Amino acid sequence: MLGNPPKSIVHPTDLSFGSLDAFAHALRIAVASRALLHILHIEGEDQDEDDWERFPHVREMLARWRMIEPSASRAEVTEKLGVKLIKAAVESDTPVHGVAAYVERHMCDLMVLMTHNRSGLERWLEGSVAEEAAREAKTPALFLREDQAGFVDRETGAVSLNTVLMPVEASVAPLDAFRHVADFAHALNPAADVMLLHVGDDLPIFDGLLPHIELRQGPVVETILNYAKEIGADMIAMPTRGRHGLLDALRGSTTERVLRQSPCPLYAAPVK
Repeated sequence: MLGNPPKSIVHPTDLSFGSLDAFAHALRIAVASRALLHILHIEGEDQDEDDWERFPHVREMLARWRMIEPSASRAEVTEKLGVKLIKAAVESDTPVHGVAAYVERHMCDLMVLMTHNRSGLERWLEGSVAEEAAREAKTPALFLREDQAGFVDRETGAVSLNTVLMPVEASVAPLDAFRHVADFAHALNPAADVMLLHVGDDLPIFDGLLPHIELRQGPVVETILNYAKEIGADMIAMPTRGRHGLLDALRGSTTERVLRQSPCPLYAAPVK
């Protein structure tokens, strides 16, 4: 997906009311990118017969946003907005495996997920389906916590993505990630500002042309969060390589630890 806005977006949903904000973000991004949107539910043995009725109502939301007429057909939505829609219910032994397999099979280049705000022993014992699915799929993912409204207004479709914070570090070349994040942000708001931050004593030397990189000292996670609040970030974008070692497995990667306390949605972009 590097170098382009997303073209195949998947929104895994548990069909709960609490996931509607994540659905609104997925739909608004799909409209901005004229993308294919997959609304995915992983079925279990206790699947209800009326679950199809519980899927998010795409045309109803688009009509509320005044992007289409209430009576518009699915074909008319595609013709006017360039968005194609797929609702899928897939059986799998676990939600994580089901989501990851679907992403690979349909070559999705963005996941939009709601994640629960758990921490400590509860998180270690139960894990996070959203985070585990994104890690296994190795696909860029936008996470919203259930206690966040995010940068898309669910009632109006208005976008408030003005400032994006992207931390950078010496071990990960940031140029491709910066271009990728900028493409994503500018699809929603061409005037969005992507600001870079390095936490450490000295600023690393990176190849390629990058905007100004703010240098701050202190604990990594706390410094990222504090700077995000200072600049009023609407999204934090984290180039991520996943977990490394026992300590990360117990307390989570830097990205996961930022996600738990982030004042805004978090975009995780896997890098090599």
